[in-house]
Amino acid sequence: MMLNSVLGALLATFLALASLVVGDPVEHCPSSSGGVCFSIAVPASSASSESGNIYFQIRAPTSLEWVALGTGTGMSGSNIFLMYQDGTGNVTLSPRLGQGYTPPQLDTSQTAAQLTLLAGSGVSDDGATMTANVACSNCHQWGGGGAMSLTSTGAAWIAAWKQGSLLATTDRDVGISLHDGRTMFTVDLTRATVDTDSNPFVADGNTGGGDSSNGSGSGSGSGSDSGSGSGSNSDSGSSSGSAVSETTGGGPSQTLVAHGSIMAVVMLGLFPGGSLLMPLFRKWWLHGTWQFVSLAVMWAGIILGIVVLRDMQMEWSDPHYIIGLVVAGLVTFQPANGFLHHRQYVKTLSRGMMSHVHRWLGRVLMALGTINGGLGLRLARAPDRFLIAYGTVAGIVYACYAGYKLYIFFRRGNGNVATTDNDTDKSKEGPRRV
Repeated sequence: MMLNSVLGALLATFLALASLVVGDPVEHCPSSSGGVCFSIAVPASSASSESGNIYFQIRAPTSLEWVALGTGTGMSGSNIFLMYQDGTGNVTLSPRLGQGYTPPQLDTSQTAAQLTLLAGSGVSDDGATMTANVACSNCHQWGGGGAMSLTSTGAAWIAAWKQGSLLATTDRDVGISLHDGRTMFTVDLTRATVDTDSNPFVADGNTGGGDSSNGSGSGSGSGSDSGSGSGSNSDSGSSSGSAVSETTGGGPSQTLVAHGSIMAVVMLGLFPGGSLLMPLFRKWWLHGTWQFVSLAVMWAGIILGIVVLRDMQMEWSDPHYIIGLVVAGLVTFQPANGFLHHRQYVKTLSRGMMSHVHRWLGRVLMALGTINGGLGLRLARAPDRFLIAYGTVAGIVYACYAGYKLYIFFRRGNGNVATTDNDTDKSKEGPRRV
């Protein structure tokens, strides 16, 4: 009986140890990334002690401005490793700490990731690929209380990338623009365990490379062997039962673009157009129906914005969100104001308090919404050309809007304009209103 117990314990120990020694890194290439791949390896010695080196590789097309890999369940509080070209055929690696929806900041604290660029890092000979082979000596825990078990079967990782021009700098604190795409995935680190504590991404296992104190590495080799030996546990992030499970992909970037596009159409097209329907066609029901549909479209855009805020962990205190919600809330009451305005005008053929509230509140809210669109582009760190295009279109739209309103105003002053609404009693005709 005792012999069976001893044999059972030995067998369990053997199986546990065997599960930690699989020999190859795990690779994940997000389906929406256009060629970005990440590989992760945990030495058996680190897995058994739950501390020590882990190795990872970031590999991406040089058409990307930057690529980042991080540990954590979301951007806020995550340990982020940012890679970009230094302009001399090598790469810069910047350890950063996620802080919600703001660009991750360089981590200079005592708990900052201790990164070393290894052999095989740099830009490939054909200039098509940039690679960072990295050893991290303390990535099992980081500032803000973050931690990752090196034997986890579902360790959380995040990643993001940005198309753009070459940064060409060794500055680890360089500013970056908002990502084009991102992903979140989990890794079974027991299947990423390798038997030796050395560079698993090159054939000779050479661990030489950049400076572990700053993670910038300027002479770590840009030869064609970048990323070789990355192992056989590759995964596209979609197959079940694999070492990698992709939980989200593509970013909220599509949602962000949809939010911005819808709100731009609403503020630069639907609301101003609906406002002009009254003096153009003199039909209150047409004006009301148009603006009610515009209101529904606006709320669709607002909901998408809230989804972006949640997914990207933005701050509710940002002026873009405060102004946006205030504008949306007040616009929601405009149909009721408009109905009271119309009912009063039909009875008196003159403007009362609700008439002025409805007209001027609408104009102020359209202006605030348009300005807030510019703040949103700034918040998203959109390229200057988008800001210029948005400002140009907004200027043209509202110049035409104001011009037509002034034209109607002066025509009314000359007494040449018909009634406000053909649907009102013809015996109560009065001057047409702006």
